[in-house]
Amino acid sequence: MKKELKHIDLVNNQQIEFCRKLGIDVTGDTVSLAAAKIYGIMRRDFFGEELGRPSEKQIALAKKFGFDISQCSQIEGNAIIDDLMSELNHESIEKQKLGPGVEVINKWDDLKRVYTISSIREDGLVFFKGGNGKKAWARNLERIESEHGA
Repeated sequence: MKKELKHIDLVNNQQIEFCRKLGIDVTGDTVSLAAAKIYGIMRRDFFGEELGRPSEKQIALAKKFGFDISQCSQIEGNAIIDDLMSELNHESIEKQKLGPGVEVINKWDDLKRVYTISSIREDGLVFFKGGNGKKAWARNLERIESEHGA
């Protein structure tokens, strides 16, 4: 079953009409996939570049979420993977109620260090207090209950 992308913008009628003028059908596509299709056609037809295909690893990952990207260009495959990862970030933020001041651990950190969220970028990249550029994708974090009862 195909994963629903509830947090990802779909193309609007104006964007669909624009793409029709270019001979591209983007009906039901996400904005980033539609942009990837435009960019791909420009690279292929205008610059004469070979677009390539997604890697086997990308194909397997997309398939896990019900998307077949095996016949997509690499650009389109990347857009679909990016949309999937962004959806997972947004789901994690929503489900765990992540926000500034919340304590988390990175589920891939063997030392299970505790971080306090400073801010969250729109794409789901989470920054931690203490500076030094520490950050992680929201999908990789697990909220913990702090000693203060948060």
